Amino acid sequence: MNVLMIAAAPETDYEYVKPLAQRADYIICADGGVRHAQACGIQPDLVVGDFDSGSCPDFDVEVIRLKPEKDDTDLLSCTREALRRGADTITYVCASGGRIDHFLSNLSQLEFLYEHGRSGVFVDSRNRVTFHGGGTVTYPADPAYKYVGIIPLDDKLTGLTLRGTKYVVTNAEVSRFEPYTTSNEPAAPEYSITIQRGRALVIESKDK
Repeated sequence: MNVLMIAAAPETDYEYVKPLAQRADYIICADGGVRHAQACGIQPDLVVGDFDSGSCPDFDVEVIRLKPEKDDTDLLSCTREALRRGADTITYVCASGGRIDHFLSNLSQLEFLYEHGRSGVFVDSRNRVTFHGGGTVTYPADPAYKYVGIIPLDDKLTGLTLRGTKYVVTNAEVSRFEPYTTSNEPAAPEYSITIQRGRALVIESKDK
């Protein structure tokens, strides 16, 4: 099941959200994400939150109310609920901008899904982010995104090899504090990223 997760971060550009909603099998709003759904004319299937960043929706939808004092963020609570309901893939939108702690926490959902044998993608108007857990992963080059960057999550990535990119890399080591693997570009219909050891975020992006 393909789930669209609408978070509560500041957002005014909804053009990228609407086609994702059309392709989703199930739509969940995290707390104040309700206001984004309403702005897009999207009817969610479920709303989860403590509603400290937005009011409880007044339209007909299933609601799970959380206590404000809790360990999980609203978005992580939504992710757990999506997995309980059979999610295979979760696409997160309206999840960047605003508070940096929220932004980084939102990105961490991708690794959480990987640990649970699922996949996720983080999308905003200029970026698409996925998680690379090691091995070789092949990506189709998307003309909507000019750049591809690799951001290490561990201290070091070892055995990093890039094929089908403008800047070819072979069996390299990249540290988290010196990530020179930003602003590469696809140079073929598809490209591959191999990591022998370590985990990373793969960020496809564009300037505007």
